[in-house]
Amino acid sequence: MRAGIPVLALVGASAMLFSQLTPSGTPAKSDRPHVVLITVDTLRADHLSCYGYHLRTSPAMDRLAEEGVRFDRAYSAIPMTGPSHFSMFTGRYPQEHGARINGVALPDDTKWLTIPQVLRRFEYTSAAFVSAWPLIGRLTQLNRDFDHYDEELGRSYQVFHSMRWAEDVTRPALRWLDEHKDEKNLFLWVHYFDPHEPYNLRQDFAEPEQLREPGPAIRDYSEAVRNRIVRYDSEIGYADKHIATLLNRIDKLGLRDNTLVALLSDHGEGLGEQGFVGHGRWLYESTVRVPWIMRLPGRIEEGTVIERNVSTLDLAPTLLDLVVPEFREDSQLSFTYAGRSQVTAIMNGAKPHSRQIRFVSFEGKKGFIPSWISWVWRPNSGLPFRIGKLDGTMKSIWTPQASQFEFFDLAKDPLERNSQILAKSDGRYKFESAAFERWFGSTNLAESESRLSPADKEILESLGYINR
Repeated sequence: MRAGIPVLALVGASAMLFSQLTPSGTPAKSDRPHVVLITVDTLRADHLSCYGYHLRTSPAMDRLAEEGVRFDRAYSAIPMTGPSHFSMFTGRYPQEHGARINGVALPDDTKWLTIPQVLRRFEYTSAAFVSAWPLIGRLTQLNRDFDHYDEELGRSYQVFHSMRWAEDVTRPALRWLDEHKDEKNLFLWVHYFDPHEPYNLRQDFAEPEQLREPGPAIRDYSEAVRNRIVRYDSEIGYADKHIATLLNRIDKLGLRDNTLVALLSDHGEGLGEQGFVGHGRWLYESTVRVPWIMRLPGRIEEGTVIERNVSTLDLAPTLLDLVVPEFREDSQLSFTYAGRSQVTAIMNGAKPHSRQIRFVSFEGKKGFIPSWISWVWRPNSGLPFRIGKLDGTMKSIWTPQASQFEFFDLAKDPLERNSQILAKSDGRYKFESAAFERWFGSTNLAESESRLSPADKEILESLGYINR
């Protein structure tokens, strides 16, 4: 057997997966499930009813969680739309796949296989319906991995940005499902932009049912923050309604029992509670903790909850292990992930191994901005703008430019209101920053390290993972 593709094997993950799967946990090659991936932009986990929110904002997503598995503590690798989706699709950190900010694509000869590439190798018919400019094909080149890529963005926000609402993206996605319902293996990705800023007030969803008393912190928010939250929550309800429409169509077409549905968010959103609004650079819980729900009837037990910390990097290995496990067994590939497959935890109830969760944010020029004003963004430097680490309930955030660490115990301070600050003058700073630099250095790949060699490319082409 030839050496395979050593450039693809940098970080070990899930090496014992197949020896741990039960026979019922491995689908026959002729009976692979359809895959529907739903990503909801800017969706915070703590604003969904199934994650303990005091209002019923998300009945469709709640029902999906009841029918499958809910990851209670899932974290985005980066709070920015384009890079986060690449991390979900490749199981790699932004500094590994190279797309650190919006407007940057993976190189044509990237060595990282995406979810749609792998599913295409196993004869899935695929379609994507995206709702915002950071995911358009011109910028991401993700369109080359799908049979159909729908990006008809007919609405605008701010000065340069285009998008569409949930109703705009659901309609064409439903048409595609209707037209392809009889095909053997389908992969459908639907990206919803709501509840992203500008937080339109959706009157039909502005007064959701109260399920429990809100926490004291919520009652203490300023009027501006409370008003923003009302609009944001109404957007969640609006998006949830259209997610319900999509899930109901899957049922109506008779696809439910043989369809893996995965729903998660690329990142969260600061709503002013900690003095900032938005996402991109901040690594507080509001921006990095996200929902992740999966349903596969007959194989994922209803009402399963995974309570350990997981990363959105885990999506690719988990999803692919569920639907095309033979991908791992390809004799010519030596492919592992920075993320970890959660299949054994989902299927067999095995406790996930304890691990540190990492997340990063970068600053730099945005790829969609005209060159004549691009000087307003500084280019990427060596270190990220911020690096975060979560170990159990202990969280730390390093801001290198400010020479500052923040430490939180989320068990005692889930809203991150009482940080322990560590400045450069503190004797511990050198030790802590050196540890963070070592981790980043071990994952920060040079451009040449992220690209295929001619021999690697030949193998992937021969196996059908990339087009000749």
